[in-house]
Amino acid sequence: MLGKLMTLKGSGVLFMLTWTLHSADHIRRGTDLTSDGVIWAGTVAAMLIAVAVTLVLTDHPVAPFAVVAVGGALAVGVSLTHLVPGWGYFSEPLVFGSEADRWAVWAVMPEIMAAAWWAWIGLGVLRDQEFQMPQSGSDGGKAFGQAAQ
Repeated sequence: MLGKLMTLKGSGVLFMLTWTLHSADHIRRGTDLTSDGVIWAGTVAAMLIAVAVTLVLTDHPVAPFAVVAVGGALAVGVSLTHLVPGWGYFSEPLVFGSEADRWAVWAVMPEIMAAAWWAWIGLGVLRDQEFQMPQSGSDGGKAFGQAAQ
């Protein structure tokens, strides 16, 4: 099982599961406490996630680049949105002065960790490729998206 989490696809599936948990929590809580900025940011994030996951699942050569960008941005963005005190339009604090129940924190933390993990695995793949687009047949038969052990 751990070996699968060391691939872009495996860590991407883990991320998608945690993203679904977080999204389901937003639906559970309703949009009363969520600003328009957070809703729009989440919508844009969902579109970027869909693109990155599609690139990974189709073994596209730019998939690792997309994973680093999207996974990294999500880890930072969701953390800033939910884990710091209220700071503006794109803020929905769940820890400081929040009206949300504590289940919301349990829904968001796994997503942040999985997004960071997905980006880390993508960075490992890019490092193995020396930050270059792979040439066809140049990987010596190595499976796409497999980070070095």
